[in-house]
Amino acid sequence: FVGNRIGVQGIGAVINEMLESDMTIPEVDAVFGPALGRPRTAIFKTTDLVGLDTMIHVLKNSYDLCPDDEQRDTHLLPEFINKMAEKNLLGNKTQGGFYKTELTPEWKKIRKVLNPSTMEYEDLVRPSFPCIDEAKKKSTLKEKVCCVLNGDDKGGKFAWKMAANNFLYAANRIPEIADTIVEIDNSMKWGYSFEMGPFEAWDAYGVKEAVERIEKEGFNVPANVKKMLAKGNASFYKLESGIKYFYDFASESYKKVPVSKNMVSIAAAKGNNKTVMGNKSASLVDIGDDVFCIEFHSKMNALNQEIFEVLAQALDYVDNNGAGLVIGNEAGGMPGAFSAGADLSVVSKFCHDKKYAEIDAFLKEGHKSIQRAKYSPFPVIAAPYGLVLGGGCEVCLSADKMVAHSELYMGLVEIGVGLLPGGGGCMNLWKKYINALPAKTAKDIDLAKLFVPAFMKVGMAAVSMSAAQARGNGFLGLADRIVFNRDNLIGEAKKEVLKMVDDGYVPPSKQGLIVMGDAGQGMVNAEIFNMLKGKFMSEYDAFLAKRIAYVMSGGDVRVGSFVDEDTILKLEREAFVDFCKEEKTVARIDHMLKTGKPLRN
Repeated sequence: FVGNRIGVQGIGAVINEMLESDMTIPEVDAVFGPALGRPRTAIFKTTDLVGLDTMIHVLKNSYDLCPDDEQRDTHLLPEFINKMAEKNLLGNKTQGGFYKTELTPEWKKIRKVLNPSTMEYEDLVRPSFPCIDEAKKKSTLKEKVCCVLNGDDKGGKFAWKMAANNFLYAANRIPEIADTIVEIDNSMKWGYSFEMGPFEAWDAYGVKEAVERIEKEGFNVPANVKKMLAKGNASFYKLESGIKYFYDFASESYKKVPVSKNMVSIAAAKGNNKTVMGNKSASLVDIGDDVFCIEFHSKMNALNQEIFEVLAQALDYVDNNGAGLVIGNEAGGMPGAFSAGADLSVVSKFCHDKKYAEIDAFLKEGHKSIQRAKYSPFPVIAAPYGLVLGGGCEVCLSADKMVAHSELYMGLVEIGVGLLPGGGGCMNLWKKYINALPAKTAKDIDLAKLFVPAFMKVGMAAVSMSAAQARGNGFLGLADRIVFNRDNLIGEAKKEVLKMVDDGYVPPSKQGLIVMGDAGQGMVNAEIFNMLKGKFMSEYDAFLAKRIAYVMSGGDVRVGSFVDEDTILKLEREAFVDFCKEEKTVARIDHMLKTGKPLRN
């Protein structure tokens, strides 16, 4: 396989060089993670996942069958690897490899890591490198890659040495294992979950800059790369008029990158001057056939005032000029973030300044935009993938339909920061549950069978591990689609818009929502009591959960009542503002912003 030829050589080279450079296993994994566009499993966690025995066999196979490989010796692993195999330390399948997890008598998990020198497991200490810390502050993967590879610390120097090795090895494999750079880059992205293939990463650093540095260090650059630069071609890929080209070594010219007929690229449309409007957080892009796409591009695609401004303008524009709207983006990362929710820094500032009227106004603006999208005269399709949390999930719940990527981490997680969904999430999730029922049967069945599970998804901040699980959790309905190739996500969403238009799209009518009222709150209170006793939630969690149940059940009404959506949204805003006045909520928000982890106070 193309991917294995590049991938296992890279792993073998890194393991051998680790010992030469006096690096530790955790240090190597810290460097070769997301900051370089690699998966979080990096080098050694990936090997534990695959199995050390498998990795040994694949490396041996390449060594035996590739006698002319200029880096053949990198396929020979150091002695400590053989000792691991003898001790059956093969990774996850044997409960121990480079890493393992132990349980204390108190059932607390402790992560251990192997010390290759002693062959003993030691407590895992998370390493830190200045280049990685700086890379985390950068907004694009290109900036992150350059930050790490230009780092002057131990981690940065090691990263550069191995990245340069990877660049040269990949370039020397053409045309031996692949005709073009595209096959190699795609094989590493599809097979090894790299965010960038070797040639894309080389472009990110700068081809000319890398070549000069490599030659200065005394290494030979492949002739095909030097010839490309000599002809005045500065990159392996380029974008012209919205079309992506790759440099073909055989013809010494640029050719179009082959794309699926189902693929629609927002980046290509923007490169072809199809951006209609936008600001630094969002853009409206013409993706063809009178279909437009609103693209978020804030940090982690967090929702803020600027996004709601573009959304409002986009709805006006599409109403007058288009057939429908897709809500989607092509943010990088693994798994990437469709939207990680509302911008908590804005909420935190309002809380500390006690600007509660401004919080209410922010929520009203969000409600207005989301409700307009839901009842617009044209179809609105959401195309979520990766992280779809909090407000990002609420945007999707308000769409006519979702076309979701199979890797979907979707949930309403606001209780973790001491809040409740502030964009109609409680209401729209309950509506999803109701709409899943056969027509005209909602008031004829026991809604309690639906209400408690629906509430638990919010009260316990349930996050799906896949699109299939999101469907099981009620976030995706039967009409929503699941797509397995993320490259096709925007294209498939566009097709849904056009199909709905062809079918004679009629916007949904505003109707009252059947609610559980005080009976629902009583049932939830019983669940909360049990969770408190079982220590599944704190006292403050229980306080928040009871108010969330009050909102989700429609307030002080009887079971089976019909309540209009504006009333439920008003209850939501009131609860949200009240929560912002609580010290423990402010502490949760600040802790999340500081550490990225929830505080259970």
